[in-house]
Amino acid sequence: MEALMTSIGLNLVQGLVLLIFAPLVAGIINKVKARLQKRRGASVLQEYFDICKWWKKATILTPYTSVIFILAPVVYFMTSLVAATMVPGFLTGQFSVGDAFIFVYILALGRFFMTLSSMDAATSFGGMGGSREIYVSVLVEPAIMLAILINSIRYHSTTLSSMVIDYDGAYFTISAVLACIAFFLVMLAENSRLPVDNPDTHLELTMIHEGMTLEYSGRLLSLIHLGSYLKIIVFLTLFGALYVPINIPLAIKILLGAVIIGVVETLNNKMRLFKVRVYLGAATVFLLLAIIAE
Repeated sequence: MEALMTSIGLNLVQGLVLLIFAPLVAGIINKVKARLQKRRGASVLQEYFDICKWWKKATILTPYTSVIFILAPVVYFMTSLVAATMVPGFLTGQFSVGDAFIFVYILALGRFFMTLSSMDAATSFGGMGGSREIYVSVLVEPAIMLAILINSIRYHSTTLSSMVIDYDGAYFTISAVLACIAFFLVMLAENSRLPVDNPDTHLELTMIHEGMTLEYSGRLLSLIHLGSYLKIIVFLTLFGALYVPINIPLAIKILLGAVIIGVVETLNNKMRLFKVRVYLGAATVFLLLAIIAE
């Protein structure tokens, strides 16, 4: 029992560590994109400044929204924070509190509330962004489940800490490489990154995730963005610990993952919405081939 409580405490500390460094990882991605576009770009600390700026501004609410509009950013942020405490990382103890299926549906809960809030505001762009978010999530979740199934078959467990790559065995295999590529594709879609969504766009007709945040301001907006930054670093941690078959420190994997995301977003445009199913279908095929090769 003492070991279990110690492990839970370490996971809580790990969640706070990921929360602290989440804006930095988002800043690194933006800096890489700026450099590749031959721009100086903002500081890698810019996201910290933005969070503080939004937090200090007034939160504007209309009398036509319900409590869901206020509750959704809090739920979205808290689900990302809980997910951060579940991933196997730097401080994971002997006993893990992170089951893979619980991890997936905790994040789905945050997405569900954000979608409700976009419709609660009753604006055309918010509703359009919410409906597109649901469309993408319907395609993403089966792929994530297949990625979990691969590790579950390999390590005979659905606990995230038990799925960490075993470098004492044969880890650089065809199945591992296919799963790594597929999970990276799914990670971009899950985090609303290019080529599925463009987090930097200001054109409402092309927004998906950002379209749901147009009516938010002040502290509620800061919670949404902080939750999004945290979600990125959570998936990069999961990607590095479970799917990158290279024996290097996890922190370097997270940094390399952020750099690769910046490169991919620079080299690709946002795809049309009806092509997202082809993109995620390809990721699903890779995962099915990985299961067969396993």
